[in-house]
Amino acid sequence: MVRTIIKPETSRINLSIPSEYIGKEVEILVFSLDSNSSNNQAVHFITNEETKSAKRQKSFNNFMKFKGTLPADFDYKKELSDYQDERYGHIN
Repeated sequence: MVRTIIKPETSRINLSIPSEYIGKEVEILVFSLDSNSSNNQAVHFITNEETKSAKRQKSFNNFMKFKGTLPADFDYKKELSDYQDERYGHIN
C-alpha cells in the first residue's frame, strides 16, 4: 500500500504507480482532510487515450518550433543524396 497526503495546487495531478501494481486493479480515493469541506464534485479520471493525446500534442508543438529554421536556399534533395553517398557509398 502506498499512501501520500498532498495539497494540490491545480486540479490535475500525476501519479507514479509502483511496478508491482502494474496490471492490477488499484483504488484511488480523493477526499479532503478538512472536515468542513462539503464538496462532492465527481473526479474526472484521465484515461490512457487522453494521456497519449496530450503527449502527441506536446510532441507536435515541439516539432513546430523548428518550422522556418532552415535557410531559404536549403536543398533537401542534395542533402539527402550527400548523406546517402556518405553513409552507403555507391552500391551497385
